[in-house]
Amino acid sequence: MGASGAGKTTLAAVVSGLRAPSSGTVLLGGVPLDELGEARVREHVFLVSQETHVFAGTLLDDLRLARAGADPGEVESALETVGALDWVRALPEGLETVVGEGGHALTAEQAQHLALARLVLADPDLAVLDEATAEAGSSGARRLESAAVAATKGRTTLVVAHRLTQAQTADRVVVMDQGRIVEEGTHDQLVADGGRYARLWHSWQG
Repeated sequence: MGASGAGKTTLAAVVSGLRAPSSGTVLLGGVPLDELGEARVREHVFLVSQETHVFAGTLLDDLRLARAGADPGEVESALETVGALDWVRALPEGLETVVGEGGHALTAEQAQHLALARLVLADPDLAVLDEATAEAGSSGARRLESAAVAATKGRTTLVVAHRLTQAQTADRVVVMDQGRIVEEGTHDQLVADGGRYARLWHSWQG
């Protein structure tokens, strides 16, 4: 976490293999990303950003972008995991509803639900969530936060947080400023330390 421009999204891109670091090395399971190659990195790392993408075609095909061989039952299971199955079943043609350009319009929250369902289908070792719940309204953000917790259960997850409640539940909080780590620890430790994170937390709490 950190202020706008602190380097959070750049870090997420580097960890995801989308940008090469200018110095140092990113390791996945002890192996440098550049040695794994892009295809192998995509098998192990999945990025969900705040930019919502709904691709033209049926909703089923849209979700199968994460795993081409997924059958409708597996897709529905992924949707149920992130709490999206009910609204998908309520669409005019369910999974066969055409979405994207020229199709049924989805809300920003629904589009992010699909992105999180793709994450479940892809089943990566590492999930990177770059402000993945930022585009929904307050109530939508809370639902998407719950969906993100369900989608990332059991896997290592790097979260670029825009809400401090996300940082509060993390195993480790990293505070960035101008591209550098300025604080690191658990939520309770950082609040007790009374530094930058503590000030942000008290301001968030009102």
